[in-house]
This record gives sequence, C-alpha cells and structure tokens, in this order.
Amino acid sequence: MEVLYIPWSRALSMCYRLAEVILDSGEYFTTVVTISRGGLVPARIVSDVIGVDDFHVVRSRFWGVGGRILEEPEISYYGGIDLKNKEVLIVDEVVDTGTTMSRIVRLVSDLGARKIKTAVLHYKTSSSFTPDYYVERVEKWVWIYYPWSFSETLFELSRQENENKIPEKAFEILRKLNANELYLDPQRISESLNAYMRRWVSKQGPDTK
Repeated sequence: MEVLYIPWSRALSMCYRLAEVILDSGEYFTTVVTISRGGLVPARIVSDVIGVDDFHVVRSRFWGVGGRILEEPEISYYGGIDLKNKEVLIVDEVVDTGTTMSRIVRLVSDLGARKIKTAVLHYKTSSSFTPDYYVERVEKWVWIYYPWSFSETLFELSRQENENKIPEKAFEILRKLNANELYLDPQRISESLNAYMRRWVSKQGPDTK
C-alpha cells in the first residue's frame, strides 16, 4: 500500500493555498461547514482567510482508520444549524470515494442553503464526486497521511503490518516515510500508540484480549 505523508509545513501551505483558490474564484460565502474530524484544520484556516465566522461542524463516520466501517456514512451534528438561504462552503481534507461529500451536500441542501460549493486539499480522481475547489489532484489511490491524524494513522499502519510489534513497526514506517518533522519525542509517540492499542483491544471483545 502506497502512503503519501504530509508534514505540518506542507499541510499548512496547502490549507492557505486552498483559501487562495477560493478567494480567486470571486465567490461569496456566508457560512463554512466542515466535516469532522479530518476537515477541521483546513476549514478553520479557510474560514479565517475568506472572512467567514459562521462555522458549523458535521460528524461523518464512514472510514475507520484505513478501512470502511459502515455501508453508508453516518452523519450527525449537534444543535441547530440554520442554513436557510445561506451561501455555504463545505470543507474537508480529501474527497476519497465521494460518498461522504455527496451526503453532506444533500444534508446542506435539505437544510435550505441557497448556494453550495465544496473545497478539499486533495481530490482523488477515482472519486464519484468532483469538488469545486481543490489544491492537488491524486490520479492513483494512495493513503494520505495527514499530520492532524498522526498517531491514529501511524497506529493503523503499524497494526496492519504486525499488531504484535506496533512500536517497532511504527518507527520503521516513520523512517521509510522520511517523517522528520515530528512534534512528539519517541517516548510520547510510544505512549500515544499504546493508548490506541488499548482502545483497539477493548473493541475486539474478551476472546481476543
């Protein structure tokens, strides 16, 4: 499996580039809706640059770490979201299959939005959905490793290689990816991975512990 590692410096640069693309479009938006959790960082930066403070978060569960966990994305949000007659920009980090973005667009439309546009950092061309704004096209499927899911993704990559040697595999993977821009020391990385391991074991049931 091919992994595209995105360090913080590149990720932030891409977030600001996405904001520039939207500014260059000349479109006006009153509201930003982001898809949690992956879209939170890009959406916050974009909303700041384009001057929109009406900000809403929608939770979508479709892909677990590295794998699909539901037949259809499960959509939820807290409190009332008033989108009637608003110009809405939906922001996420990637359009992968397109299923999640399509569902969110339908939700925003059902909530009465007058205009809906979509924006992502990465557009995978295998997706069934084409975003209005994006920074990079991805012509072949790769697992994109964003820095805001550093430990979560590292845990799953390591577990897939050898669930009995997760710390060793994790540091091996980081070396292979030339992941030098790290914000946790090795001890903290190990502690973080152990936290994911405990959670993963607890979900497997007593027969697998």
